[in-house]
Amino acid sequence: MIDRRTLLRALGAGASVTVAGGSIVGCTSRPVGDDRDPNTVRVWGIWASDAEKEAQVVEAFTEQNPDVKIEISQVPSNGQGDASSAITAVRGRTGPDVYFMDRFNGAQFASLGLLEPLDGLIEEHEDVSVEEFMAGWVKFATDELYYDGQYYGLPMDTDTRGMYVNLGLADEAGIDRSLLDPANGPMSYEQLWEINDAFNVQDERGTYERVTWVPWDDQASLLMWAMANDVTFFSNETCHTLLDSPEMLGVAEMYAGWIERLDFPRLDAFKATYQPENAPPTQTSFFSDRQLFQITGPWGVQGQADYKPDMEYTVTHLPVPNEGDEPFTWAGGFALTMPKGASMSKAAWDFFKFYAGYEGQKILMPQISRIPTNIETVKDPEGWNRDIKFFVELLGVARSRPPLPVGTKLWDAMMTMQGSLNQASDTPENLVKEAQQYVDPTMQQFCPITLPEGFGEPDPNFPVEEVPGS
Repeated sequence: MIDRRTLLRALGAGASVTVAGGSIVGCTSRPVGDDRDPNTVRVWGIWASDAEKEAQVVEAFTEQNPDVKIEISQVPSNGQGDASSAITAVRGRTGPDVYFMDRFNGAQFASLGLLEPLDGLIEEHEDVSVEEFMAGWVKFATDELYYDGQYYGLPMDTDTRGMYVNLGLADEAGIDRSLLDPANGPMSYEQLWEINDAFNVQDERGTYERVTWVPWDDQASLLMWAMANDVTFFSNETCHTLLDSPEMLGVAEMYAGWIERLDFPRLDAFKATYQPENAPPTQTSFFSDRQLFQITGPWGVQGQADYKPDMEYTVTHLPVPNEGDEPFTWAGGFALTMPKGASMSKAAWDFFKFYAGYEGQKILMPQISRIPTNIETVKDPEGWNRDIKFFVELLGVARSRPPLPVGTKLWDAMMTMQGSLNQASDTPENLVKEAQQYVDPTMQQFCPITLPEGFGEPDPNFPVEEVPGS
């Protein structure tokens, strides 16, 4: 007999265990292929650090479904688009029934034939249409799981981005706090640079001692600045990616100008000094009062509480191109999917929709400081950590990456372009052309294809005033 504490230790160690009818037994030999028990649901679960919280979802489901066994295994995240573990498992018929994965890879994995569509399960087990059922989740998140006319998963969390501000440093520099108040809207790039030029400190050799911001740091990236400037990455009309568009070139040139102005080698040396690779979470340039602004997600709220509880800080909007522009942010997140070869059983579906639905998200989201994607959970005051309310409110203006079967290549192309611009190793003109040449030929293999209807438009579920507590 394994008690709850043993279960949590085992999950944390990456082991596989079984929860069955309220009792927990070890699992050492799993059936494969057609021999699998339809009432045994195998899950490649959440990242190891939050396995204990996921175990609470499993326990809650098992209490309601004592005849269903849930097996949880920890599999390294494929957050960078690495499909190798899923491909190996699908080919070997040893894949799970439920797979917790980076949602942005959904369309790409579906195009590779790695995922099962959910439409048949919804039609078989739910009393509403597929469209009505999927409307229970944030639209941009379900868009990321839509490919070729079918849905391939249910969204879990999401994670808008905001700009954290060290208020102690802001006061020291004489920055008007009203400029940092999100109620007054986002600051413009021009205002950001005014602060930058007044706040940054360099010694006589030019070495940075404190900085205002870093354009590529944490959740800031060339991709984010492109979305902030309304760059479109794909044309429904021509089925071509648009990485060499005049708009994208304009952003690349703007970014290159920022990097030159900030002097990349010196700023890179600053980060390496105060936040070296693999440094503990307590050792950051922001926590050490060396950096005024930090762009990151809602998980940063927990980080502040855990590692820098004495810092007076606030979170405000991301900077926008022009004064008076509407607020902007972007969002990603994870999803549950069913890989090819999954049992697709009633038990698997019941667990699937429990985990990604109201009950599962209500258990998990408050504990991991992420935003629910289930509409009912978002509107429940107990459905998420109230300390991230600003990030939840941002859902009303959130944008997302285009769900394309070349999503990973597009991401890689943007990161490569960013690295080259940082190093000034080539011109923006050449780099946008190279990015387009890297992604678009692969895209053509999937044409014709269009983005989901309404992609990029404001989510109809989220006028900000409907977020509880706003």
